[in-house]
Amino acid sequence: MRSPRIESLRRFAAGARGDAEAGQGLIEYGLILSLSAVWAALLLVVFGPTLSAVLQAVGDAIDAAT
Repeated sequence: MRSPRIESLRRFAAGARGDAEAGQGLIEYGLILSLSAVWAALLLVVFGPTLSAVLQAVGDAIDAAT
């Protein structure tokens, strides 16, 4: 039979590992979010002028139709 102190230490260690894994998941989500933001900014820099021209043409078409 194990002593209550050893069982208590095992539960404490298991809880600490669980918290570390939860922290790891949070960091992974943060990295995914950061990478997505960088990707979106890069796409806007590359395709921004084209997207602006398309939106301007759509706006002009709407103005001409009304």
